[in-house]
Amino acid sequence: MNRTWKISVGLVSAIGILTAVFWLNFLPPVIEPPAPGDVDKVEPAPSVRNIPATVDQALKAMASANIAFNAPESLNLNESSQVHLILSLAHSITELKQAISAAGEKHGASIKVSNRMEASLTGHNFDITAITPGVQAVSGELPTHWRWEIYPKKTGLHRLHLTLTAHLEVDGKDTPRAITSFDKKIDVTVTAGQRFALFFSNNWQWLWAAILVPLVTWYWQKRSKNKGKS
Repeated sequence: MNRTWKISVGLVSAIGILTAVFWLNFLPPVIEPPAPGDVDKVEPAPSVRNIPATVDQALKAMASANIAFNAPESLNLNESSQVHLILSLAHSITELKQAISAAGEKHGASIKVSNRMEASLTGHNFDITAITPGVQAVSGELPTHWRWEIYPKKTGLHRLHLTLTAHLEVDGKDTPRAITSFDKKIDVTVTAGQRFALFFSNNWQWLWAAILVPLVTWYWQKRSKNKGKS
């Protein structure tokens, strides 16, 4: 009887321990609500209102203007050419095109401008020399001119990049803002004589070994034979 009672007590104890282990390991933990000071503050999303008003004010203050420029369609390797850009608030695109005497096709557009504008001309396969300052003050009545001299460095179809940038005053500082850019292709060619000269200048080492050395050897052998006969 005592033995049976002890076994029953042992089984009840074992069942109690297993039940406690189950509750501790498999039931989800109780999460206490965070203290008021521990709650993370949600930051507001960035808004366009955070952008300084001076930027939009400067952009709205920009005036409308017309531009025209030339771009040569083809160019000889040993030749140079000028690119002429004109900007005006008081003249039409047609009038500006007529004022350009440099060779090449004339292009025009209407853009927004500030009182200080910058124009740059770039091209990887050209040597480019600026004739006028890159940054210039813009007049409301008189045209503003930019000129560059371009020299091609190798033959082929190459690109020129013309970029106009407005200089704005934002918080008392000069701040550039790109307005527009134009890409134009120029076909750089050579004459037959230039092609031969380029071939010789680029390959003179092996030409010397392949042609001149055997020729000199033949000459000396022939000369030696003539001396032997005499």
